[in-house]
Amino acid sequence: MNPPSPSDMSRIAVKVYLSPEETEHLDRQAAALSLHRSQLMRLRALGDPSVDPQATAEAMPPISLRQYQGAVTAALKAASGACSRPVVEAITAAVLVSVYASPEQPRHPNPPQTVG
Repeated sequence: MNPPSPSDMSRIAVKVYLSPEETEHLDRQAAALSLHRSQLMRLRALGDPSVDPQATAEAMPPISLRQYQGAVTAALKAASGACSRPVVEAITAAVLVSVYASPEQPRHPNPPQTVG
């Protein structure tokens, strides 16, 4: 083991033991913020609001753009031309939000208008 460098002399190492799932979760959050896992953990430990877990969760969509586009395409096929693409996109987005929103997350304060 190498001796600590002079810049590390004023810092104390802190060990944390995580499960593989917890480690993967932190890695995903760190990647979403373009940070290394150790940077994310240090900033969180120091209370930096820029790495708030809620903000990180919001930065990570539950599905990819490709999956969303696939859902819109499937809904358009199912509608068989009964609705325009913007209407189908709005319906698809509303359904996905209702499926992926966590229970403690407030729903949209102004729900979309019904299209007649």
